[in-house]
Parts: sequence; C-alpha cells; structure tokens
Amino acid sequence: MPLRSPDARHRVSHKAPTRRRRLIAGVALPTVAAVALALTASGAAMATSATSPSTTPVSFGHKPAAAAPAAASDLDVIRTRRIEAAAQNLTVARATAAARAARSDQRIKLAALVSKVARAAQAHGWRLPVKGYALTSGFGPRGGGFHAGEDFAVPIGTNLTSMSTGTVDFAGQESGFGNIVKIRYWDGTISFYGHMSVISVNVGENVGPGESVGQSGNTGDSTGPHMHLEIHPSGGAAIDPLPWLADHNIAP
Repeated sequence: MPLRSPDARHRVSHKAPTRRRRLIAGVALPTVAAVALALTASGAAMATSATSPSTTPVSFGHKPAAAAPAAASDLDVIRTRRIEAAAQNLTVARATAAARAARSDQRIKLAALVSKVARAAQAHGWRLPVKGYALTSGFGPRGGGFHAGEDFAVPIGTNLTSMSTGTVDFAGQESGFGNIVKIRYWDGTISFYGHMSVISVNVGENVGPGESVGQSGNTGDSTGPHMHLEIHPSGGAAIDPLPWLADHNIAP
C-alpha cells in the first residue's frame, strides 16, 4: 500500500466533497429541469384542453340543464298564474256587482211595495168630513119622526170633504135634504151630506180622503146652518154615525 504524504491526505479530504457536490449538482440539475419541463408540458396540455374546440366535457350521467328554456318555462308559469288571478278577480268583481244590483233591485221593489202599501193605507184611511163644528142633534126619534143622522152645526160655506176613497153616487137636490151629495166608499159604505149650499162634484166622479165635495148650508128642511151626516153600511139602512165614526178612529 503506497504511502501518502500528509499533503496528499489533506488534498484528498478537500477534493472528495467537491466530487459529491458535483455529483449531486449533476443529478439535481437534470431533476429540476425535468420537473420544470413536466410542469410546462402539463400547463400546455391544460391550455390546449381549455381552448380546443374538439374537447368534449366529461359526462357523469346527468344532462346539463338548459338555462334559456328553464327561464322561459318560469315566465310561462308566472304569466299563467297572473292570468288565472286576473280571471278570478274578474269573476269575483262580476259576482259582487251582480249581488249589488240584486240588492239594489230588491231595495227598489221593497220601496215600491212600501209606497204602494202606504198609498193603499192612505186611500183606505178615514177622516171626519168637517172641522170646527158643534154637535146639535143626534141619531134617533125627533119631533114625531126619526132623525136618521147626526147634525154638525157650522157656518154656511164651511168646506165639506170626502171621508175616504170613493165614487160620487148622487149630487143634486132631494126632498127634505135640499142639496145633497152621496158618496159610496171603497168598502161599500155610503155617506149622505145634507143641507149643502154648494156642490162641487158630479155623479161618477172619484174622490179621495179629504177631497172637497162642496160647502155646508141651510137648504131643505133645516132649522139652521149645519151639515146633516148619515151612514149607510153596504148601502143599506142608516145607522148611528157616532159609534161608526168611533170604530173608524175618527170619533168627533
């Protein structure tokens, strides 16, 4: 085994690491270059895949949703709901209007009925034929005869009116009564107004409650100005006027 000088040992010890560094460097440099090349190649491949028109997306069994058709479908649903809501509102509005019209028609009919009843009640109502009177001679025997009515003493020319709705049966002069008007009312009752000074109605004329038929007087067999009133129910015999007037809520 050859002998080495101390200098040789020293040189060897100093040169060995240099070789290892060169070896490592020689190995490391290619490795780094390889990694750089690999990364460059991968980037190019990815860029090529991203820009290549022939690249087909990977499918996993689910077809991608089409955005435009979905949006159109949503708009159709919204439109349909709006149309349905508008139709429903129109139906409700029509029903409300019909109900209001029906209520209005009912109110009109009810008002007409009430008015008709009121007119009928007024037409069939009763009232005294004279005002400002004094009762002077009642129904019954008098002076050897029979007084068939009630005398209402009033000044000559006092207005005399119909007691209810009726028709004039007679208007003129009659023995004992002088000027007389006979009125047949709606219920068949006939009234006599005797000793009148003026007659203002004609036979067949229709009269209403409170309508003027003439004026009081002193004609015929009379002892003073007054109105002689007789009541003949259903056109029959005369009855006492005072109870009849009370029954009709027009008692003097």
